[in-house]
Amino acid sequence: MDFLIGQEIALHQFEVRKNEREVSKLLHADFHEVGKSGRTFDYGSIVESMKAEETPDYIVHSQDYEVIKLAGGAYLLLYKSAVIDGQGRLTSFAKRSSVWIKVGDTWKLRYHQGTPCQEFQIGNE
Repeated sequence: MDFLIGQEIALHQFEVRKNEREVSKLLHADFHEVGKSGRTFDYGSIVESMKAEETPDYIVHSQDYEVIKLAGGAYLLLYKSAVIDGQGRLTSFAKRSSVWIKVGDTWKLRYHQGTPCQEFQIGNE
């Protein structure tokens, strides 16, 4: 399910996050998130949060994806992420989980959660 991993990675990209049309293609109308901060978001609040973002001086790195089939039209993605700042420092380590469901011919992110975790090496499985 490399396609779902690609969609997940797209949501890490500032250009995608700022494009409400692209976000609406990726997020389910009933989207919910429990962020790494512990804050909760629904579709409307996450779209508003993304629109308010400033151009970042960092990139989001993700790795160690695991794709688990939950049902015919539902998959769970598990992975780790970290932020790489402009000086190459790694921060904001998290374990992430996302539930993607098929709606018609499209895959939509229905649920996402981030949980702080210990530091890890980039590229290590």
